[in-house]
Amino acid sequence: MNLAFVEKPPLAGWPALEAGRRRRRPPTLNCQTMNTTKHSKSWCSSTRVAIWLPLLAAVVFFARSPAAEPEDRSFRVGFSHVMFTDVNENDAKAAVEAWGQTIAKQLGIPTDPEPLIFPNTPALLQALQAKSVDAVGITMLEYVALSREVSLAPLFVTYNSGRCREQYLLLVHRDSKLERLSDLRGKNLVFHSNSRTCMVPPWLDTLLVNAENKPAAEWLGKITQSPKLSHVVLPVFFHQIDACVATRAEFETMCELNPQIGQQLKILARSPEMVASLLCFRADYAPAFKEQLLAGLRDLHKTPAGLQILTVFQSEKIEDQPVSCVDSALTLLAQQAQLTETNKVATAPTPVKTPQLAKAPNL
Repeated sequence: MNLAFVEKPPLAGWPALEAGRRRRRPPTLNCQTMNTTKHSKSWCSSTRVAIWLPLLAAVVFFARSPAAEPEDRSFRVGFSHVMFTDVNENDAKAAVEAWGQTIAKQLGIPTDPEPLIFPNTPALLQALQAKSVDAVGITMLEYVALSREVSLAPLFVTYNSGRCREQYLLLVHRDSKLERLSDLRGKNLVFHSNSRTCMVPPWLDTLLVNAENKPAAEWLGKITQSPKLSHVVLPVFFHQIDACVATRAEFETMCELNPQIGQQLKILARSPEMVASLLCFRADYAPAFKEQLLAGLRDLHKTPAGLQILTVFQSEKIEDQPVSCVDSALTLLAQQAQLTETNKVATAPTPVKTPQLAKAPNL
């Protein structure tokens, strides 16, 4: 229950209230009709106190009760728009709404069925600070920026191919005569554009600065990205692009679908395993049903509505992890920041529009 108390101007509100009280007060309670003895005045005063104290107590109770706190409103979840780069936004919204209706029905948890999509990090920060959202699905880069301003906990991480961390693979064709990082000078590279690959640019920068003392934007030729995995790996397979970066899980999946890809492409470099995206709660979000809500997330893969969400986001399950799970990603970003401060690394390259790729023949 939400209560709003509006303070009216004394001259506008209180005289009418006093007039109404005088009309309704029984004669025996009117001080002017009683004997003006010390005892009668005291009795009249105590009667007024007895009337007002319960009312004041009620105001204080409702003002401080959990029902009036924002945290006891419906659970609200928001997402960075980056989370939908390669995901149909309408399908994702429908899946989140279905899950919200499920936990509201099965667990009795009030849930706002409409997920919010935020266009940038400042909008996410404003929503968290205003407590208009209780949890957010964000990339690791956004987590680093937001966690400086807002305390975020607990952290939930999705699993893909049995792993909750991503590893990036720098791939080239076996016949390309590209054997080491130095051979990539001036070569074109493409990587998959989605929330799982948000750490590719900082990884490429640190990789090439450490090896060639040049960031990716200065050492490589054209760097592009594509929301379709087939436009990342297949162009390298067909000698249309020199190199690509894909996640380990993506590459293994494509190799399972077509073993020729695994035979013709080779790995030039591997990244550390890192968390790339998270679902984070506001640390100060503490409704009475919080433990039930967290349990519902852990059991997401056990319900049809939960499986629908996980399928849309190409995940198997979601689990809460200690904050140390992001250490490897933070270490990489710290290295990139240090290189930037020493003027060795420019800012991350701005992706250009993905070129039209020739249609790949059936394999």
